[in-house]
Amino acid sequence: MIALGIRYLTKYAVATDLARQRAEWPPHPGRVFMAMAAAHFESGADPAERAALEWLESAPAPAIRASGADERTVVRAYVPVNDAHGGIIGRTRQDRAFPRVRPHEDCVHLIWNVQPEAETRAALDRLCSKVTRVGHSMSAVQMWVVPEGGEPAANWLPGREPSENRLRVAAAGTTQNLESAFNCDAIQRHEELAAALDSAKGKDKTRLKAELKALFPEGRPESRRPQLTNWQGYSRPVAAGADPVVDGPFGENFVVLTKMEGPSLGLETTLQLTGSLRNCAMKAAGDRVPEWLSGHDVKSAPSLLPHAAFFPLPYVGFPHSDGHILGLGMAIPRSITLTRGVTEDEEFRLVLGPMFFNMETGEERGIDIWHRNVWRWTLERETRERPPQSLQRLSWTKPSRTWASVTPVVLHHYPKKRDKDVERIVKEAFVSALLPEPEVVMVRRISAFTGAGHAMSMPAFTEGGAKMCRHQVHVWARFAQPVSGPMLVGRGRFRGYGLFRPWPETERRPWAS
Repeated sequence: MIALGIRYLTKYAVATDLARQRAEWPPHPGRVFMAMAAAHFESGADPAERAALEWLESAPAPAIRASGADERTVVRAYVPVNDAHGGIIGRTRQDRAFPRVRPHEDCVHLIWNVQPEAETRAALDRLCSKVTRVGHSMSAVQMWVVPEGGEPAANWLPGREPSENRLRVAAAGTTQNLESAFNCDAIQRHEELAAALDSAKGKDKTRLKAELKALFPEGRPESRRPQLTNWQGYSRPVAAGADPVVDGPFGENFVVLTKMEGPSLGLETTLQLTGSLRNCAMKAAGDRVPEWLSGHDVKSAPSLLPHAAFFPLPYVGFPHSDGHILGLGMAIPRSITLTRGVTEDEEFRLVLGPMFFNMETGEERGIDIWHRNVWRWTLERETRERPPQSLQRLSWTKPSRTWASVTPVVLHHYPKKRDKDVERIVKEAFVSALLPEPEVVMVRRISAFTGAGHAMSMPAFTEGGAKMCRHQVHVWARFAQPVSGPMLVGRGRFRGYGLFRPWPETERRPWAS
């Protein structure tokens, strides 16, 4: 095991996230690696340090020990913009933000569960001593290799899904990519030729001018801003003695599609949206449509196994929420029946790949869905670092003992005129959806979440025939153990009805008088 310590000397961390809207915390391991690489190149590029960096970039993503932090309000400053020759362009000014946080503890640790050779550890220690900042120049730090045996316990762990945070990390080849982006050799060669040209005369001047133009037709080469494209999900460790989480039938890593173009639509259009998306998935699969996608067996009878569910991702649960739909989700069962003797990854690529990518070029493409001549949407996979909360998987999957419905639950059969009978049928619906039976359920016509609305404001779920139950209600449920989502319950669960969201366990029950 090896751990690197980072102490923020000014008690502040100043580094901007990729959206340039807020401070980055905890520090991304990739940003720390870039600070170490910068120190390496600026101090002579010692070969032993280079080898140590290449060892570190190939190691698995580190765990992190970082305290909480208080975020300072972003202050925007305005600075003059220089032209290409270093002069100031008139009165033009460009605003710049300097987001910062004040950590509750001034030290952060990155912890790798791998043991380097003694030479590598010593080289990393020398390299850490040269690092003076992580992020902005105002973010002054001291770095060191923690003595063996003194590694602290991590409170952010890589790899567990659903992740609470996504951080940039280094990967094999990062050092070489950073060196290429800096473009040191080309810049140095240009400066040497330019200096020689200034003092040359006659034929030498003509020769050097021709060589400079041949090697650098675009003028002085520039350094490119370094980019890290590798991301890693991080989550907090499960507390010792905590109740085990019960997994639902769907995987937490469901597909999130964000609306890029199209009119604003409310939850009443759920069946139109999910039906159109399902048709798009079926069409993309062509003649490969498996049971886990279609929901029908080889005889076209309704499947008895879990299959793909399509559901809305609406803006609900906040003081001014209005329930408009920001995107759509597509959940795949945790276990599927493979139809062609291939791995799950190969199955998904063959079945769903044509839906998201041009299979000839590999280029990602948008998904067009529509309903008659009423509306048309263009969807894309959600890839932003910080999407709206309703488009974050954790908003729909975080393990919780208490859950509340966002779209109404469609009962499997009509209840008698007794509240207890409705509660019994609702509990049976959870079991039918391969979820634990709740300890307590509360049933109302209005959703507990602001913006989700009334159960009868959504069209009746009519699939299955006229004799099928159309009774739909909103539900709040409490379980004996934490349950993970996405959670969909009731007769319309594969088409977006009966969609639940975690209800904060610290909050009182809804609908209290």
